[in-house]
Amino acid sequence: MKKRLFHRGYLIENSDGDPDHWKAAINLNAISGRLSDIKKSIDWWCDMKTFMPPERFNTVAKPQAQYQTQEYRGFKLINDSGKPNEWYITLRGQLLKGSTAAIKQYLDKVLLQLAAQKK
Repeated sequence: MKKRLFHRGYLIENSDGDPDHWKAAINLNAISGRLSDIKKSIDWWCDMKTFMPPERFNTVAKPQAQYQTQEYRGFKLINDSGKPNEWYITLRGQLLKGSTAAIKQYLDKVLLQLAAQKK
């Protein structure tokens, strides 16, 4: 089944269904590759009037950082990077950053102060 797309006035085709095998023609230059790279080539041609083959873009999937969360006394500690001391939490509009031990210690202190104020 052929799939056809138009991007900025250029026809992009995928005749065999393979997601990495799209074809187009820019200024009489036949190009093929991943759809995102083909679109970047077309964008480059439309914006700069310079032909840039899709191989030059090298869109390789980057490894994503490990996203971690921890629950502590009803609060959610978040680590987006996977590094040990890059945890954070927002507490009353303040951003707290650091290790889990330091953040937990600060949360305990704040919760004790709130409990003392309520008495």
